[in-house]
Amino acid sequence: MSNYRAIAARIAGEIVSRALAPGAKVISVRSLAAREGVSAPTALAALRALEAEGLIVARPRSGWYVAKQPPTCLEAT
Repeated sequence: MSNYRAIAARIAGEIVSRALAPGAKVISVRSLAAREGVSAPTALAALRALEAEGLIVARPRSGWYVAKQPPTCLEAT
């Protein structure tokens, strides 16, 4: 599994377990990169993967947020 997929899976787990509630702000790209020890483009790829799955949404000039109604089931990755 690639780095960004592993990072996305960890964040998805936090969303599914409700550790990150609907509407909550998600960690920033820079903070995520520092926390995971990866480059900013890798962290951004993880967040974009979560957005593609419908788990988070981007708000321009504000950041990433957990979707108000995340999908009820996730595909196995």
